[in-house]
Amino acid sequence: MGAACQHCGNSLAGKRADAKFCCGNCKLKAHRGEVGRIEDVPSGLVINRPIRNMLVEANRLNPQDEGNPQKVREAFNLFIADQAKKYA
Repeated sequence: MGAACQHCGNSLAGKRADAKFCCGNCKLKAHRGEVGRIEDVPSGLVINRPIRNMLVEANRLNPQDEGNPQKVREAFNLFIADQAKKYA
């Protein structure tokens, strides 16, 4: 059996010998799955890069969880609670 795409499992027949993905879309999706992307956060929850960085630097958000709306909300709520205690 030939090599398979590391993202979707489709055949890599006809691709270079060192190919890991069947197409650019699979390569992009695999990369985004590894590092996470703000663009992947479903509508209804939007965080921008500065907010994401603030939550990560405050050790409230794991960068791999930034695509999980529930984890982002939890991180944001914890950060706000920290700030309320600090400045209240």
